[in-house]
Amino acid sequence: MRAYRCVLLAALAAGLLSACANLGGRPQPVSHFVLEIPAAATAQPTGDRGGVLLLRDTESPGVFQSVRLVYSRTPGTLAYYQYARWSDAPSRSLNARLRQRLNDTGPFAAVVPLGAGVRAEYQLNTRLREFFHDAVHPPGVARVALEAELVRREDGRLLARELFRAEAPAASYDAAGAAVALGAASGRLLDELAVWLARVRPADAR
Repeated sequence: MRAYRCVLLAALAAGLLSACANLGGRPQPVSHFVLEIPAAATAQPTGDRGGVLLLRDTESPGVFQSVRLVYSRTPGTLAYYQYARWSDAPSRSLNARLRQRLNDTGPFAAVVPLGAGVRAEYQLNTRLREFFHDAVHPPGVARVALEAELVRREDGRLLARELFRAEAPAASYDAAGAAVALGAASGRLLDELAVWLARVRPADAR
């Protein structure tokens, strides 16, 4: 019994020391990153810009709805960086940048959010499929995948659908490197999407 009490007291003492150390130590600060997307690689469109496009909010699966940065160190698995956050959810940030990019370089006369009360001939639906730091092989690469659908609002007809993928190498094996690379990959993807829209846009919108 005496030996048992000694072991119990030793365990309690170790627990108290650990608690005191945690109370005295400073917590790890959380870093917040803004999704910085480079300027469009393509110049202003040279053709006629016609029609109005409504842009629906970008849908995303549960893991990418969070503001936490996502990484993968094992194929087929995803995890969150513990001390890294986006300033906004990736789907919202990407949607805002997409609207700006299409207004700057896209084939339509105007691109406005769905629900803005504006009459439009076409609607673009997007779904974020991938948005993470593939860190299997250091320093890793950023992977972004976005599905897009162009719909004619008059009859609800699906005019075109495409899945876009882009990647960019990370400069460092951490959340900061991942954030910069994800912005670069997003820029490449938005450029490809703008070119695609110009190609599939119906003739009556030109």
